Amino acid sequence: MRASSLSLRTVALAIACACFALPVHAGPKASAEKQELQRMYIDFLAQEGYRASTDDDGDVTFKKEGGNYFISVMEDDKQFFRIVFPNFWTIESEQERTKVKIAADAANGSSKVVKIFTVRDDTWAAVEIFVADPADFKKVFTRAMSALDYGVQNFVGRMKE
Repeated sequence: MRASSLSLRTVALAIACACFALPVHAGPKASAEKQELQRMYIDFLAQEGYRASTDDDGDVTFKKEGGNYFISVMEDDKQFFRIVFPNFWTIESEQERTKVKIAADAANGSSKVVKIFTVRDDTWAAVEIFVADPADFKKVFTRAMSALDYGVQNFVGRMKE
């Protein structure tokens, strides 16, 4: 009887250990967090006069003066805030790619919080910052958009030299 009782305890202990070792699936929670961030960004953009929606990646897209922008929605790092202006300059040759990289380097060095970089044959710009609370992006959104505009203008000016 004792051997059988010990066996049962061993099996129960093994099952309990295995359950704690399994990864936790955060599907619905992650989805709810992402939806919450999307809603916060869309509501804010609407208050600012932008028409916003979500794309297939779950990012929040909006237009400003004919340009397409998006806010990256990252539920796994809610303190990271990123506005992206993709595909604003197409690279048409390898010679131009070299000039783009030089202009991007110069614009990055003289612009606050702006990153200009290449994605395949296009040039993108982004503002990337950390915020203490996800809602804090509202306090810096206008300045972030201005910085993004400045960085792009700086880049374009260098490309036209």
